[in-house]
Amino acid sequence: MTESNEKVKTMKQNGNSSKAALRNLPHAKQLERLASYSTCGFEGCSCQAWKSGSSAPSKDCSSCSHAIQYHLDKILSMATSQREKMLDMTVDIELLYSFYHRETEPVQKNVYSVLVKLLRQSLSQGSEPNIETPLGKPPFESTTIAKAITDFIAANDSHYSTEEQQKLTEFGKYLLYFTNQFSLPTPANYSDRNPESDQAAYKTIYLRWFALCHVPRIVTSLTQYDVTQIFGVSFLKFTFPIIKKQFLDKTESVLDRMKPERQQMFRVLLPQLLDALEREIFNDNSAIWGPTNTTSSNDPFPGMDSILDDQSSSKSVSSMKQCIPNDTIVKIVGSITDPAKQVGPAGLPNRRERNSHSARDEGARLEEEKGVLRLEVIQNSLYKDVPKQHLLWLVGMQNVYVLQLPRMPKEYIARLVFDSKHKTLCLIKNNAVIGGICFRQFPSQEFTEVVFHAVSSNEQVKGYGTHLMNHLKDYHVQCGIYHFLTYADQYAIGYFKKQGFTDNITLPKHKYEGYIKDYEGATLMQCTLNPKICYKQLSKVIKRQKEIVQGLVEWKQSKINKVYPGLTCFKKGVSRIPIESIPGIQESGWTPSSVKEEEHSNVNQKHFLHIWNRLKGHNSAWPFLEPVKIEIAPDYYQYIKYPSDLQTIGEKLTQGYYKTKKMFIADVNRIFNNCRMYNDPNTEYYKYAGNLQKFFISELKEAGLYDD
Repeated sequence: MTESNEKVKTMKQNGNSSKAALRNLPHAKQLERLASYSTCGFEGCSCQAWKSGSSAPSKDCSSCSHAIQYHLDKILSMATSQREKMLDMTVDIELLYSFYHRETEPVQKNVYSVLVKLLRQSLSQGSEPNIETPLGKPPFESTTIAKAITDFIAANDSHYSTEEQQKLTEFGKYLLYFTNQFSLPTPANYSDRNPESDQAAYKTIYLRWFALCHVPRIVTSLTQYDVTQIFGVSFLKFTFPIIKKQFLDKTESVLDRMKPERQQMFRVLLPQLLDALEREIFNDNSAIWGPTNTTSSNDPFPGMDSILDDQSSSKSVSSMKQCIPNDTIVKIVGSITDPAKQVGPAGLPNRRERNSHSARDEGARLEEEKGVLRLEVIQNSLYKDVPKQHLLWLVGMQNVYVLQLPRMPKEYIARLVFDSKHKTLCLIKNNAVIGGICFRQFPSQEFTEVVFHAVSSNEQVKGYGTHLMNHLKDYHVQCGIYHFLTYADQYAIGYFKKQGFTDNITLPKHKYEGYIKDYEGATLMQCTLNPKICYKQLSKVIKRQKEIVQGLVEWKQSKINKVYPGLTCFKKGVSRIPIESIPGIQESGWTPSSVKEEEHSNVNQKHFLHIWNRLKGHNSAWPFLEPVKIEIAPDYYQYIKYPSDLQTIGEKLTQGYYKTKKMFIADVNRIFNNCRMYNDPNTEYYKYAGNLQKFFISELKEAGLYDD
């Protein structure tokens, strides 16, 4: 049973009304209700809930004969706000019970049963419910729907007028909102409509959506996630045809309220956009979804070589430079770097800036250059006088941490901020602290611990956090310390990954064990610094490189004036033509590869065989050496439709099956993907797959077969 949006809204309002009524009950009645969901604290008693035929709170439990106070031990020690959450949870439990008894679909019924047990357990323990563990940890794909659609819109807006670009942005936001509100068909309904699809994969997606996105819209004790923030291309491959139709129907229903010229724009532009997006969704090589594999964390500076080496550039840029005169390149670079030659009034972004992606820290960097912001590294001292202003900033920094890190005890924050061994990088605006990073350096151990990192709530989403981290990196490069370690909770992991942190710790354990503070339930993450990089200027350098390449592309396009008609040979049944026969392709500067495919194939076969032997000898390879046996995993082949293992790959190598590196890499990666699909993230098999895949990527890089 998947309720409509209106019904969900009504049910949520009813639940909120029940919760409000419960909070208005006398205190004794509230305790009695909480006791009816709490275990008995009397030593040796196994009673799960207080029961009584009388409403008097002093009445002994009719099940275990112990006083009600034994069922309230944990409740009475809670803060008022926490008790109110527990009261709300009792309403949500009853709501889930009603859903369970009304539900006829077995999948949803099982979810409701699990959620009831989860909330009861959380209520009994006085803890926050966490359903992530049995369903995996979101986000479930490295590139989310929100990021992919945003990148897709940005990549296409240069083909349209300014007004059309604004509409494209509106379309993108509305499509994301619509996708978040979309209700998935049940696995049974989906199977009836799509009998050829992967039912096991769809069921997994549906369970995650139902428990993490749909039910929490009504049951507010559970954390609600947006579909577009936790799912990626796999979700859209199953659902986009339906979303597209409903989205167009919904838009059509409101077009009559628009002006005629806007109606025409929507009727023409929107279908084009959705058709193009659909092609990207079902294109396995689409750039908006990023690479199939995550970047190997064995390389501490992935993708940085082209930035550090002045002589390096991509093949496309190199070939472009070969056919563009040097004076033209100098002129293009000058038009970008010389403010006098830029288009647009002073203080406003020029055309090129509007069409490029601004780095998240660009605004903060400009504010610092104008003197609006400044950064100071300060610390308390036991041996010398500390400037009064520094002490005031430390107090302000303490207050920011207390407000932004509510789970951290105030006394603990104060102790570390004012500890003389800890330093604080303060972000100061109008002489007031608005954010900062508290850290402790261990020069002898070659690392620094990032203890606290926060920005005031009214100053967030302005790039200040990234700007702070970049300053901290440059500060440590000057100090000769090139490793950061920090413990991140589930809400901060995503942020730290954006800042270059990884949960793959390469720093030897003896370096940090016993030095860094251990936080229960948090993930240890590491960031390795490159002394050749000026991190404050990194995004600016990358942006300039993009602008130069864009200028070279525009110059090249301006020289190709002739427009050729579209190809018609495919309508006559031709399925493939040589690239060089496409009209205009050679004039654009394209040249065929000078290396014969046969030579490539022979060289690649040797590389494939070498890598295969190296994989077999790795200490994490033993689960993947041969096909999975049914005796060990009876249901394995019900979930995994395309199995792969090292033994089978060896047989294919002997037969000369792999004609391209893409075929070989795909077969090896299928081993790891199958393992992750079948096994839970906390199993040893899941870990072995990650270890072996990292080793596989390093071997591909060494053989020159890895494409970033």
